[in-house]
Amino acid sequence: MNSSRNHYLAAIAAFAIWGFFSIPLRALKAYSAGEILYFRILFSSLVLLVIVFGFKRNDLRKDIAFMQSFTPAKRRNVVLLTLSGGALLTVNWLTFIYIVNHINIKTASFSYLICPVITAVLGYVLIKEKMTMLQWVAVALCTLSCVVMGMNSALELGYSFLTAFTYALYLISQRKNQGFDRMIVLCVQVLFSFFILNIFYGQLIHEIPTGVTFYSIILGIAVLFTVLPLFLNLFALNRINSATIGILMYLNPLINFSVAFLVFGETVNSIQVAGYGIIVVALVVFNYPAVRQLAASR
Repeated sequence: MNSSRNHYLAAIAAFAIWGFFSIPLRALKAYSAGEILYFRILFSSLVLLVIVFGFKRNDLRKDIAFMQSFTPAKRRNVVLLTLSGGALLTVNWLTFIYIVNHINIKTASFSYLICPVITAVLGYVLIKEKMTMLQWVAVALCTLSCVVMGMNSALELGYSFLTAFTYALYLISQRKNQGFDRMIVLCVQVLFSFFILNIFYGQLIHEIPTGVTFYSIILGIAVLFTVLPLFLNLFALNRINSATIGILMYLNPLINFSVAFLVFGETVNSIQVAGYGIIVVALVVFNYPAVRQLAASR
């Protein structure tokens, strides 16, 4: 019982931490999204390399042996899925940072409210996952919400959709990439992300930051808002099913919304209220079967 409670607490802590991510990001508002992402990935890569080679060498050997057991075609597919995941994370993180610091936090929050619905649709289209009638009703409501939000600002909706779509596509791609240690896969993806960022170094970095405060906050982001919540999330997945994780995931945008209004004084107009209200209804409909199943299992 205590073990299960610890796993629930780990999942709640992971999504709660991510919910407060906008606070350290806003502290770096004077810097470009490219500069923030570049050094976040650099520091995260170093931390993950220490973890993998310091604590996961046996898992690394198992993953290498597992990879060598594949046919050349399957090996290429695994490499493609892993590296494409790194590319998708790069776009997702860059877009999210830009939205938080140069548009508004509530737009970033909206991205992760619609993300589960987009993930379900992509799962249906790309890997033939089944969807219930209630989920299709939720998709229709989500679409209506996006139309309403687009009436307020097509640009904000576009950024929200790009952020949600890239992360949803990342989740779908990784569902097909099974059997490997998740932290090792993430390490490879973050290293590939750093490789991509170096290709565009000239466009991302106009002047190397020199302030101690910048690097202190970036280190905190790498450890407290990247590696730590990922560890907690992976720990939780050992005992908690994905449906429960999917419901707890909404802690992230809900806390993010609270931070937007209570900490940074953002406001909403009547069109946005209508859009957010529709998406809340959509999420209730979408998650109703999972909530009902969870309640029945207790």
